[in-house]
Amino acid sequence: MMSEKQLIRKLRKITAVMIGIGVILLVGSGLLNASLGRVQKRTMTSQMMSEAEEYQAGVLRKVNSDLQTLQTLASFFKFSNTIDKIDAEAFAKGLYESNNHNSFIRMGYFTRNGEGIRVTANQNIERDLRVENLETYFQEVIEQAWQGESGVSKMYYDDSMKKQVFGYAVPVYDGDEIVGALCATDGVSAFQEILDDKTTMNGHGHIHMIGKEGKFLIRTGENLVDKKVSNIFEGDYITEKEQKKIKTAMDADKGVFSEFVYDGTTYKIYLEPVGMNGWYLFCVDTMHGLNAPVYQMLQVTRVVFITLLVMNSFLIFYVYTMLRKNNKHLIRLAYYDPLTGAYNAARFIQEMTTVTQESGEYSVGVLNIHQFKFINEIFGRAQADMLLCYIRQVLERNIRPGEYFCRDTGDFFWIMLLDQDEEVIKKRIYMMMKEISAFSLGQHHNYQIRLYCGVAVRRDDSSAEMMMTHAMFALQTAKGSDRNNVWVYDVELHEQEILQNYIESHMYQALRDKEFRMFLQPKFDVRTGRIGGAEALVRWFTEEGKMIYPNQFIPLFESNGFCARLDMYMVEQVCRQIRKWTDDGIEPIPISVNQSKLLFYEEDYIENLCGILEKYHIKSELITLEILEGLAVGNMEELNRKIDLLKEKGFRISMDDFGSGYSSFNILGRIHIDELKMDRVFLSAITGEEGKRQEIIMAQVVDLAKRLQISTVAEGVETEQNEALIRRLGCDYGQGFYYSRPVSTVEFDEKYMKIKRGSAANE
Repeated sequence: MMSEKQLIRKLRKITAVMIGIGVILLVGSGLLNASLGRVQKRTMTSQMMSEAEEYQAGVLRKVNSDLQTLQTLASFFKFSNTIDKIDAEAFAKGLYESNNHNSFIRMGYFTRNGEGIRVTANQNIERDLRVENLETYFQEVIEQAWQGESGVSKMYYDDSMKKQVFGYAVPVYDGDEIVGALCATDGVSAFQEILDDKTTMNGHGHIHMIGKEGKFLIRTGENLVDKKVSNIFEGDYITEKEQKKIKTAMDADKGVFSEFVYDGTTYKIYLEPVGMNGWYLFCVDTMHGLNAPVYQMLQVTRVVFITLLVMNSFLIFYVYTMLRKNNKHLIRLAYYDPLTGAYNAARFIQEMTTVTQESGEYSVGVLNIHQFKFINEIFGRAQADMLLCYIRQVLERNIRPGEYFCRDTGDFFWIMLLDQDEEVIKKRIYMMMKEISAFSLGQHHNYQIRLYCGVAVRRDDSSAEMMMTHAMFALQTAKGSDRNNVWVYDVELHEQEILQNYIESHMYQALRDKEFRMFLQPKFDVRTGRIGGAEALVRWFTEEGKMIYPNQFIPLFESNGFCARLDMYMVEQVCRQIRKWTDDGIEPIPISVNQSKLLFYEEDYIENLCGILEKYHIKSELITLEILEGLAVGNMEELNRKIDLLKEKGFRISMDDFGSGYSSFNILGRIHIDELKMDRVFLSAITGEEGKRQEIIMAQVVDLAKRLQISTVAEGVETEQNEALIRRLGCDYGQGFYYSRPVSTVEFDEKYMKIKRGSAANE
């Protein structure tokens, strides 16, 4: 039996061990606490910087967007170097109309001799203005525009509008000569909406805008300190040491972390330069409350260490390990593509923004795989994923220090290169493409992988987002090739971008003002040689008299959904024309009108269609609705149900452009159409090397259509030989330039309908 002394010694030894373990665990707890504090601090600073950069990007996007709007307007309006030569009313009307598409509260124009005119939203025109009478900051950006540079003024208080504002100015050219400056004024509320975001630092922070001297320009949210404080350096909130550090960083236009104490609480702050006019974003972190659970957990841990030393040592180690693991996991989720392990788009843009701030000399490319969806479906998801991972390896091997790449959605890869020489860029990307094209898809060694790449070289102060937009425009051009192709964004693509912006911003106005006009192309009965109908085609004539071609606006309308409204507009134009013929005593002919997929499946489509016919008292038998074969893919039963409902109402249904895509005899046999329009590819192919084979195929299509009691129309009839061929094959109708190009309704009436005058009245 153990003696008392032995028991005491044993207990003392155990106590000593327990005390030692306790001390070790307490020291470990302290070290762990310090480590968590450092991790927390790094996370907080990283979050503050990241959010400040997002707000900065938002402000710059707003400024760049407004400047681009102003530059676009400057290119559209007619300006002179003398105010007297400007049509003031037309100028005001143009500004009022443009104001429907921008947020400016005032716009004006000043010639280089200082004369000016301006208009304020919902107010009268101000004439006989002088630059020298404007606010000093506004004068500076106007004079800057006279020198050929667009600019943004500092903020100032406008007495006439009773609000804090800032101004824009861009140069206006007459040929190569700068004749004046187009300017605009906007309220600071434009930035207020960007900055006044309740999600700032998860709702535990504030963000303000200050000037270089520390004066508050925009204050958002609730104010921590007295609102009467107009400058961050006022009062004794920030110590002299921290003030000196902040001023030094601001003099160098650099971001800086600091802190201040208010009501016994220390608040972290971060100042991020906006990049213009000496403006800074002033970010305040109020997350001391958010951090409280972390500190409470540490306090509880210390208490538990005293009572459950061994158990809690493992628990603390586990918690610390999990925190580190989860932190790494969250970083990978936030910034890395889960399939390839490459950066994702968010991290890529972040890196591009950093390079832009440091030097700005780079180029960006977007790489895309030809028919990747086909690869996915035919070779399988696993092979497609292996290809994507291989592309990541190739890009990783070929980029240099300071360059970045990422995988965006699907098969899009973005590359940022530090080169700006176009030939060097192309050479590097073609080398990458060649290496990627050598990838073998399993057993299919002969399948040739093709890639396209659009590139934008940064020549100005374009943002990362704008560069990526330009690269995507270039990619669309690159896709026109049948081999590996790299296309660099240039002036022509820039003009296409401007045209696209014009189309999308003016399409509703054009529809309202009837700028879309109907042209008719006749269809001739091959057997009799007489006109048997016509197809309605749309042309867009702007108010300036310029024509925008269908291939320039139809693809855009199909992607943004506007085609549904345009199609119904064309149906009404067709009905109006048939009504006119009838009222003039002319026997009307059937007219075909295209119907898009989006419109065809609208719930009230048939009801609206019949409503238009009733409005003009038109027989439905005179209207042929043309659809594309793509409508039948995947939903044949639903399509036939809709076609049958239309045919019950008396409409004829035609399938347009048969043969232009992946046409199938199976589709032809199942779809309930009345007419089949064979694409011009049939006739153009017959004149080529494979002519005899193509003629046999066309003959089979015509024969099959006859058996199915479907009339046939051959498109692209351009020669007498074409007409002789379709007559020999048994086509019902011919359409093409051999008969007539699409013409205006006036010319169509003159050429084809006068001879039918009186026929309608006699029946």
